[in-house]
Amino acid sequence: AYLSIPHIIKICKKRKVDAVHPGYGFLSERDDFAQAVVDAGMRFIGPSPQIVKQMGDKVAARQAAISAGVPVVPGTDGPITTKEEARSFCEKHGLPVIFKAAYGG
Repeated sequence: AYLSIPHIIKICKKRKVDAVHPGYGFLSERDDFAQAVVDAGMRFIGPSPQIVKQMGDKVAARQAAISAGVPVVPGTDGPITTKEEARSFCEKHGLPVIFKAAYGG
């Protein structure tokens, strides 16, 4: 039941829970969990489901930071999809570089 969103929501409704704090990691980073809590009429103690989703996408999170005036390290405006794009980035910015997936760790 620890990561089962439907089971958690069912228990919360049965116990008349009015708010859910997701803790750290796991479900706290799942926008579908935050949305399920809100949809069930409870308060999600954390960012809105939309913000959880946005911050889970590194490209969208980077754009949000730039829009807010937060300094960011050199990067791209979107995902790198070819070896040529990766090579061009390395030539422009030098090595070492880190390429990461848009979602996940």
